[in-house]
Amino acid sequence: MHRPRFLSGATAVVAASLLTTSCTTGSSPSAEGGGAGGPSGGGTVRLALTSDVTTFDPIKQQAASDYVVGRLMYETLVGQDDGGRIVPRLAEKWEESPTGATFTLKKGVTCSDGTPLTASQVAASLKRYQTDSAGTAMTFGPGNTGKGTRITGDDGAGTVGIELASPWGELLPGLANTTTGIVCSSGLRAGDGLGTGPVAGAGTGAYEMVRTERGSAYELKLREGFDAWPEYAAMPAGKAAGTLKVSVVKNESTLANQLRTGAVDYGGFTGPDAARFTKGGFTVEAAPLIRNFVAFNQREGHPGADPRVRRAVAQALDAEAFNKVFGGAGDVMTSYVDDEAPCVSTDASLLTKADPTAARKILKGVKIKLVGSNAVGQGAGNTYVQEALRAAGADVKLTNADNGTWATQVTGNQGDWDLTVFPFISGQLARGGVYFIGDEPAAGRNFGAVDNKAFLAGYGAATATVDRNAKCAAWQQAQDALLRANDVVPLATVNVHYVFREGISAAVPAGSFDPATLRIAD
Repeated sequence: MHRPRFLSGATAVVAASLLTTSCTTGSSPSAEGGGAGGPSGGGTVRLALTSDVTTFDPIKQQAASDYVVGRLMYETLVGQDDGGRIVPRLAEKWEESPTGATFTLKKGVTCSDGTPLTASQVAASLKRYQTDSAGTAMTFGPGNTGKGTRITGDDGAGTVGIELASPWGELLPGLANTTTGIVCSSGLRAGDGLGTGPVAGAGTGAYEMVRTERGSAYELKLREGFDAWPEYAAMPAGKAAGTLKVSVVKNESTLANQLRTGAVDYGGFTGPDAARFTKGGFTVEAAPLIRNFVAFNQREGHPGADPRVRRAVAQALDAEAFNKVFGGAGDVMTSYVDDEAPCVSTDASLLTKADPTAARKILKGVKIKLVGSNAVGQGAGNTYVQEALRAAGADVKLTNADNGTWATQVTGNQGDWDLTVFPFISGQLARGGVYFIGDEPAAGRNFGAVDNKAFLAGYGAATATVDRNAKCAAWQQAQDALLRANDVVPLATVNVHYVFREGISAAVPAGSFDPATLRIAD
């Protein structure tokens, strides 16, 4: 029987450091400041990250440990809940259209030094993000970079306005990402110093960092009077921790031992240690971490340029068998995102059915260079694909590369490759869709040189509207075109398991653990 395998390499650094955290309540919780209408604070929660923080600057976040600390220190205007629902964080309400949005800030929001957070400060922070962040095109839209976006703040009205030159209906999901965390004026003045350590008065999040030992330990205190908590539908009961103590722990087995003995109260597991918590009073929640699909190099001279070959590859593969490589704990996919994503197609009839006999008629003797990342299960999924295609008669050469090399050779298209198993981390259709449209690297992200005009039209229509029904209808058309052409072959997710001991809880909106919502039962 197959057992789940550990993630390794760069993908594990990016993903598992967010998900493998732990906490324990202090022995003598004491009441501390909490905002009116928010949870009172008290007690201590201890978090363990599997890698050290690489930056304290939200726009430079790369490793998931950065996202954890960033979410605690810097609030975003909005958050994203299950089903893609946008919820208040710093903003209490908003009005949106395809060409922008106006946000009204919550009353009494402050910077971490207690000074008022003004609309003009929020606008200045977002302007910096617009200018300096690598993610600005996916937040404001590819046609709205540079002067295509106008951001203003009205201190009197307490409103922040964003005007877009071209329609982009993904603005609010983009602003929910932690990289858009709002930085107060002192942080903006700090320049590069914002990334090297906490800056007094720069924060807008629930916690302020009070002690740093790079590579070893961090301590954060709940801000007195903070009342800009996210408003998820399933917010946990209890009180927020008055103190968060963060340390670096790099081994899931060690964490599991601590969790079982009561030394810690929460852990997120990407490997086999999750199976140790099926009994014993633990609460376990599973959520997709990696979404795996096959993609092709469709340039002239490569096998993937022939739609018959792409169809035959799909016929040779079995998503259920791929899932079993990772212990069968994932979810079989019907698109390039998981089935919890807003507007995802769940129509299995659009997928090419497994038919190894038919595949053999096309693939016999076809030479295929399969280049995959070993960051997911040491490349076990790549090996399955190689074996399945070989069984269908193809001559497959597998390169199991480290994540950096894979990214250079495949997504950067600097290597000689025909087919890849793509380990997609995001669960958003718009963010995944950019890999199948537009310019090829380095000017764009279309690494496989996909030319699917129906998908491009559907993508454009879906991302140009904020009407949910119209958006989902366009996404269905787009996915229909992509799947029928076998431009992608959906496989299965690799899941993370969030494990909580009794008395500890947190919100996990859209499958993502939000550390700011960790609560200790009263």
